[in-house]
Amino acid sequence: MNNSNDVAGDFSLDRLAARMVRESSPAYGGAPAGLGRVRRAVENGLPPEAVKELQAALKRFGVSRPSEFVNRIVPRATLRRRERLTPEEGEVVVRIAALMALAVDVWGCERRAARFLTTPHMLLGHEVPIEVALSEVGARQVEYMIHALDHGLPV
Repeated sequence: MNNSNDVAGDFSLDRLAARMVRESSPAYGGAPAGLGRVRRAVENGLPPEAVKELQAALKRFGVSRPSEFVNRIVPRATLRRRERLTPEEGEVVVRIAALMALAVDVWGCERRAARFLTTPHMLLGHEVPIEVALSEVGARQVEYMIHALDHGLPV
């Protein structure tokens, strides 16, 4: 059951991603309570619209075949039958959206953030960062690179 302060009650993937970035970073005065709301929203099951919003954002970012990308998170046929995403599916959706929001925050514009996330990088074995981020460990690797770049470290 959601109350008016719960993230899932007023769903927006962009807001969820921004909250993840803002509240998981000490630089932004992060607060565990905010992340708790995101966690509960994911645990309770995000609406299928989360996948559609992610797909639209991926398209804006220039990800080739965004429908195939999100299909790797939740197969289209499964998504049509669902009222809610599983917690595991929701975590991947929020993880990718938060990484995109972090990149935009660091680069200051969507175009430059998109270029970084969609271009193969030598530190990732010439893999594409957004693809690597589908796994939790890969997402941490990409996040580390973004934070390093933000602090002027060579990446």
